[in-house]
Amino acid sequence: MLFSHVSNTASITGAEKLLLLFCLQLTSYFECILVAPHEGKLTAYARKQGITVRIQPYPLLYGMYKPGKRLEHEAEELRNHPDFTSVVRCIQETAPDIVLTNTIVNTLPAIAAKTLGIPVLWKITEIMKITEYTASVVSVVEKYSDCLIAISEASARIFRGAVSRPIILLPPSADDKLLCPSQMLIRTKYREVLHLKDSHSCVGYISSFIHPEKGLLEFIRMARILVEFHPRCRFVIIGKPADQVYYDRCVAVVNTSGYRTRFRFVPFVESVHSAYSAMDILVVTSMIKEGFGMTALEGMLCGKPVVSFDSGGLGEMMRNTGNGYFVVPVGDHAALAAKVSELLNTPLLMENTGAQSAIAAKAMYGMDAYREKIHAFMHELQQNYPDWMSGAISRQVSASKESMSTPSPKRIHAQAKRKGRRKRKHGKPIRSLSASPASRRKKRKAGAGRRLKRRSKSTRRK
Repeated sequence: MLFSHVSNTASITGAEKLLLLFCLQLTSYFECILVAPHEGKLTAYARKQGITVRIQPYPLLYGMYKPGKRLEHEAEELRNHPDFTSVVRCIQETAPDIVLTNTIVNTLPAIAAKTLGIPVLWKITEIMKITEYTASVVSVVEKYSDCLIAISEASARIFRGAVSRPIILLPPSADDKLLCPSQMLIRTKYREVLHLKDSHSCVGYISSFIHPEKGLLEFIRMARILVEFHPRCRFVIIGKPADQVYYDRCVAVVNTSGYRTRFRFVPFVESVHSAYSAMDILVVTSMIKEGFGMTALEGMLCGKPVVSFDSGGLGEMMRNTGNGYFVVPVGDHAALAAKVSELLNTPLLMENTGAQSAIAAKAMYGMDAYREKIHAFMHELQQNYPDWMSGAISRQVSASKESMSTPSPKRIHAQAKRKGRRKRKHGKPIRSLSASPASRRKKRKAGAGRRLKRRSKSTRRK
């Protein structure tokens, strides 16, 4: 059972995308059930992929992200929450071998599973804020988990040497077949929607939900520097306001800049592929330490050069793909403008950076690399926790036997077509291939006897 911390209705976040991808890969080893607090984009996508979904409300413990003095007490108080008994009952009814809880704030499912004596994998997708009570987060995770999965070294660092649980590094991936670098038709069509000409250079910003931590104001400040020197440059901002006051402030800065026509604001896009394809440069301005950089990864897989702040796992991912040169200190919008301006002034550099980023991103974080990491992850679980993995091993063995013994639909269809052709050609039914040689000999003898009798009758009549 995999417990998602949210299931947004307007759009799907990076953490939700990653959980769905992880769940799809695990279906080769486990029967997976995705649990979400309510219906949303995540549950709809999961059902389309054939994943079983259960809806079960449960609260989040945000103090795990920004720990305070009462954090450990607040964690224990979750046992008295009205949803706790329902979650326990939900787990009991399903009787899973393993429970996975996604993100550090999704604490209640971990407590419920450990109460029932069920192993817990805790997936760490973010970097907690460091306070004087950070040790309380470590204490809660130590108490209610059996193994940690970290999506980057940056997200694992706080737990290294602080917990006795194993920490498995499993970076995210994105579907590199859908995020293809060269689809000019998609690019052309979406640029028409955005009223962009071929001569325009498009610098893009994209975030599922816009709030101060996502750095839209820093992006706009960067853009205000660039508009002075790059008259053909346009700026596309994609995202839904999560903090309306902050969003209105950003729009007001644009409106008073004198360059309002150079900006495009788009609340939501169904296909991020279309959005990335329309851009020439992607800028990621996270003001907080990110667990990873899914937006940057998707942009790279679409063949776009990416410029970003050095924000935790985001900066780590940029360096791992050879893009350390395009990483600048957090909050330094002037440094962002300098890097973007260098790309705009050198079209060959922009093209080569995008192409090289696509190759490096696919090699490091593409689907083939991700499947290998999942396989290594399963092997590690099997080595450390053989009791957990007995169900997964038997599932793989039975699936292998089934694939060997059961002909594929194509093969069955081909056999049927061959039989049909033979039947039409000879004008009589095909002899059963399942009949034994002895029964076929018996039938032949009976047929010969009938033919002999017919000939005898014919001779007597003559």
